[in-house]
Amino acid sequence: MNARKGAERTRRPLAVIASVLLITGVSTGAATADGAHDGKRDGKYCVVEVGKSVDGGFSPVKSQTCSNDPTSSAFRAAAALNILLMEWFWNAYNNPGDVTRIVVSDADQRCDSSGYRLRPNLIWDNEISGFYTYSYCREVTIYDGYNRDGDSQYWYDGTGDGPNVPYVGDWMNDRTSSLWIRA
Repeated sequence: MNARKGAERTRRPLAVIASVLLITGVSTGAATADGAHDGKRDGKYCVVEVGKSVDGGFSPVKSQTCSNDPTSSAFRAAAALNILLMEWFWNAYNNPGDVTRIVVSDADQRCDSSGYRLRPNLIWDNEISGFYTYSYCREVTIYDGYNRDGDSQYWYDGTGDGPNVPYVGDWMNDRTSSLWIRA
């Protein structure tokens, strides 16, 4: 598995970020260097169904099902009817467990060379500490910029379904605002 860093860029002004968080009511939850969060957000487990992107744009969100209980019937039903592409972890090594599953319908199918371009929702923006990939999503690039720009890190694993990264590392921990997963 390879990892490389992208180019440095100017950081977003803190005043803008603070305003957005206040308006949306998003809790950031402080993180430590090992990827564990000091605070806890709403504790939701989510399944997000996305579609294929059009003309290189971002993959549209078709549906989202969340629950505070990962064994709830709604959570399991949403995951069961789709192809699993990726899981995002709130904490490194998913400990304690708190996950969002990114899925596609059978019509959209697993990863190909164009893949899926994703933006975490406001709850997950700048909160991803680790991830696993499935369905032949063998390349993953995470970006700190909202439009697949800014600092980035790349992983490739051609031996299986794709890279399993239980911790993205200190440099990109809690800095993911967009992703590109592909075969």
